[in-house]
Order: sequence, then C-alpha cells, then structure tokens
Amino acid sequence: MTARTRRDTVGAFRPAVRPEPEPSPRRGPRAWLRGAFTEHLGLKLLALLLTLTVLLLVGSSDEEREITVRVSVAYVLPEGKVLVSERVEEARVQIKGPWRRIKRFDAREVPEINLDVSKMRGGEVALTPGLVRVPAGLKVTDIAPRSVRVAFEDKIEKEVEVLPVVAGRPAHGYAVVAGATTTNPAKVVVRGPRGVVSAMSQVRTQAIAVDGRSRALVAEVTLLPPEGVEVDWKGTVEIDITIAGRWLGTVAVVVAGDVGVDASRLVADPREVEVELTGAREAIDRLVAAGVRPTVKAGRLAAAPGGIGAQVAVDGVPSGVQVVVRPAEVRVVLKR
Repeated sequence: MTARTRRDTVGAFRPAVRPEPEPSPRRGPRAWLRGAFTEHLGLKLLALLLTLTVLLLVGSSDEEREITVRVSVAYVLPEGKVLVSERVEEARVQIKGPWRRIKRFDAREVPEINLDVSKMRGGEVALTPGLVRVPAGLKVTDIAPRSVRVAFEDKIEKEVEVLPVVAGRPAHGYAVVAGATTTNPAKVVVRGPRGVVSAMSQVRTQAIAVDGRSRALVAEVTLLPPEGVEVDWKGTVEIDITIAGRWLGTVAVVVAGDVGVDASRLVADPREVEVELTGAREAIDRLVAAGVRPTVKAGRLAAAPGGIGAQVAVDGVPSGVQVVVRPAEVRVVLKR
C-alpha cells in the first residue's frame, strides 16, 4: 500500500508530453500570388517608390540641358591705334551639356573672349563659338552678337589744363573769387583718338560743392576725361578754392572835372555801372555803408562833340578788397 502510493506520487510529477503540431496545409499557386501582393504591403510600396526615384534621378542626369551666360570681350588692337567704334563689352553665350555637368558649371570657368583685330583696318569681325573655351563635356551652341564692327583712329597725346568744376552757392554775401582758384597739377597729359584729343584744351574735374560755405577750402577730386581718353596722372588732383565776401550793385557814375572844367555840364554814358566787390566781409560792409562811388575824371576835351572815353574808378576802397567795374570805361559827354 505504501509502496504503491509512492510510485503513484512520483509518477504524478512527470512532465506532460506535448502533442505534435499539425502540419500546415500546403499553399497553392493562387494563394502564393495573393500573398506576394498583399503581405507586407507598406514595405513593398516604399521600395517601389525608392526605385522609381532612383530611376528618375539617373535618367535626368543624362538629359541635355542648355543655359545662357555672359562672357567678357577683350580686344587686341593695332599698334598706335584706338577703337572709336562702339565697344561690345560682353557676349551672350549658350552652352549645352548633360544636366549633371550643367548644374556644377560655374560661369567663371569661361575665360574672356579674346578678339584679335590687330591685323585689321576696320570692318565686321565674326564672333564664332570657336572663340569661347568651355570645360570638357560642354559645347557652345550659339553666341550673340554674331559680329562686331570695329573702326580705328590714330592715338595721340597732348598737354591740357585742369579745369576745376565748382557747384553750388556759398553763404549769403559770399562768393568764389574768380581767378583765385588754383590746381595742383595745373596741367596733365591726355592720350586718345586724334579727333577727340586734338580738340581738347582742358580736362574737367569732379564737381566740388561749395553750398553754404564762407571760407576757403582745399579739395581732392578725380579727373573726368571724355570717353576713350586716358589721363597720364595717377590719383587725385588738389583744388584750392578761395571764398570771400562779395557785394554786387548798380551805381550811378560821378563825373569829376579837371581844373577849369565845369563837371556839372557833363554826364557819363552809360550813367550807371555794375560794381562788384570781393574780399574781407567786414571791409566790404564798411565801404558799402560809406557809399560806393564809381568816378570818372573829365578834362577839357569832354566838352568836344562826341565827348571822350574815361576809365571808371571806385574811391575809398580799403586794402584787401578787389573791385570789378562793368563796363570799365564810359564816355563823358555834355548834358543835353
């Protein structure tokens, strides 16, 4: 009894035996095809999309593309000549090649077009694709303009004066003193076409503004020669401009007679003159306050038919003040 119970107890703890799995049924051709299209559908669509993208990229990289770039034009001229016809500075060049090469292309890779006209006397020069050098794998299909007209003239040189250009108005009561402006250098050498340079006597400067100024100034400016003319001077020129007080007025001429001449019978023709005073503002103001008196002196001949000519002078002008009278000479005649 006891022994059997022990055996039964031991047998109760033996591991259970698992049943053999049933073999899965074999799939037919139709089921296999259905699974090929429906199982893992998301992954299969992603793979298809990636494949199409790669095919499109590979296909487009071999497609021919065309672009237009601008290329500078340089000239080799005949010795001693200058170009007087319109200068074409650049050409529009069409370049063709595979897209993968075009998209890496840099227009700076194309050197300037070197147009050698040194053996020509003038006329039309063709611009051909062969004048343009492009990187390997690319080709030039068109260029515009397709021709350039060239005309030459002898190059000459000449020494001319520097003409300072003053712009604007100084402060009220002041002016740029005429003839007092100086330049350094006063003259320069210019080179260019004979027809232009031979007619030049001056070369202008950049404009110098004097708006609202009451004092002299020194300015450094550049020269502005005509188109096609070179200046044999490097850098700027120095312009010294004098600004001083100014008074301008129309005043009656006083006739003063010599000894024995009755000035009351005489009159100036014209009777009024324009007087311009330049210099120190305070000195001009004192002169104007005292009265500006343009005067002529008449001798006995003033009473003769037709009168005489006489220079006009302004009395009492202080030192440092310049006077300009317009006209500088009048006729002294008998009163009518």
